[in-house]
Amino acid sequence: MSMFASIYVGSYETILKVFEKKNASQIREIDCQRFPIGIVQDIYHMGEISSDTIQKLADILKNMSDTVDMYKISNMDVYAGPTVGKASNYLLAERLVRGKSKVEMKLLSNSEQRFLSYMAVASMADFDKYISKSAVLVDIGGASLQITLFINGKVETTQHINIGTAIMRENLRRLSHYIDRKDQILQIMNKEIGGFINMYVPRDVEIENLIILEDNLTSIITELSGMSDDSFIKSEEYVDILDAIRNVNHSDSEDIYNIGINDSDILDALILFHKALVDNFCPKYIFTQNVSVNEGMAYNYYMKSKDFKLKHDFNQDILTAAWAIARRYNSYQPHLKALEYVCSSIFGSTRKYHGLENRCKLLLRCVAILHDCGKYISISQAADCSYSIIMNSEILGLSHHEREIIATTVKYAASPMDSYEFMADRFSEQEYVDIMRMVAIFKVANALDRSHRQKFKNIKVEVKKNELVISVEAKDSLSLEKGMFEKSADFFEEVFDLRPVVKEKRVLK
Repeated sequence: MSMFASIYVGSYETILKVFEKKNASQIREIDCQRFPIGIVQDIYHMGEISSDTIQKLADILKNMSDTVDMYKISNMDVYAGPTVGKASNYLLAERLVRGKSKVEMKLLSNSEQRFLSYMAVASMADFDKYISKSAVLVDIGGASLQITLFINGKVETTQHINIGTAIMRENLRRLSHYIDRKDQILQIMNKEIGGFINMYVPRDVEIENLIILEDNLTSIITELSGMSDDSFIKSEEYVDILDAIRNVNHSDSEDIYNIGINDSDILDALILFHKALVDNFCPKYIFTQNVSVNEGMAYNYYMKSKDFKLKHDFNQDILTAAWAIARRYNSYQPHLKALEYVCSSIFGSTRKYHGLENRCKLLLRCVAILHDCGKYISISQAADCSYSIIMNSEILGLSHHEREIIATTVKYAASPMDSYEFMADRFSEQEYVDIMRMVAIFKVANALDRSHRQKFKNIKVEVKKNELVISVEAKDSLSLEKGMFEKSADFFEEVFDLRPVVKEKRVLK
């Protein structure tokens, strides 16, 4: 696992980066190749990828593959961004590119792409310090933005906004006959970013740090500021640097700043985005990090090695984001905390019976946290509403498919399981069984707090013979819980061949 190559096919450029492991938690870039390619322009104008672009992409990937072979690297991932997948002919284009270049691309969902970028920036030194008070992380893409808000070091929310540099570039071109076209585009950006602030940033929170991920313009800013890649810039100085870049003749930009942007409208769109972010969030400091999906792909690869450990706790980000959603929809937190604890206890005690991976424990904890959020919309249709909320809520660190597993588990925790044939188009047989096992665990845990009054404490879960013995100290009668427990216990026994039983010890209040 010494060297690794990542190729990312984005909205308007394809990037190859070669890495090697620097130490037990950091990597080092040793080569980078970037080639512009107008996939997003094809999709924007025609809805599909043109034959010329397909041939160009195949040539680029073939050349990049040759470079990787030159380094004698056997470990390489090739991903295409979610915008590429929006082309109506993506499946055909991917097969044509693969046939011509002998390189296979894997399509990323928006969640997966943004998490890879986040993994790259969160793995840098002192990241946890930068988000310790309040911070906003903005990932600027060709077709969209991803804005993540941190408060007191925890993820408060992450939101996907459908405006990006390539789309704004097209709008700039459509408005090319108007003198105030940049002001018009800035209004669009201000509206969308301002909408995020009004919806998700508490009024009493002042943004300390703005972290921008976008490795073209940020490289210019780093050079002009004379600072290292991991330094903060005061807002006032940042605005001055943006003005300096705007005043440079666009035809000279590539030579002066040594960047791969040879399109004046793309550069204008990037400058406008940076300006809009500073104007709306009004941060004290701005941090620009020259990392991208490629770095995230490398970290994702290296962390599979036992001797490589990432400093940041990404699983905690997932749980924190889930709790933020639960709070937004006014879910009763004492009940959720009790369920999360009991689900985790049952999971641990029955590990050799269920065979679920540790990742499933994380998903099960999210089920416990999010299962009641749909009651905010409809008490009678809570499960279906919870499903919709989960499927339409970005949770940084979870893929779209993992959100679907969580949402489906929540749905069937409140209704009978459908047969596998009903879900075969969405899940593998193993995933279906995993969902059934998580449903069984959740049902038993939920039955123990049917009254939502947390009557129990000091829970102990252990397997004895053919029983799952749940010993609890109760401060009140568990008659309701025991009465509702049998049906959940029946399903659990059917799935695990273990009979859950509750042993109660009454304690003084």
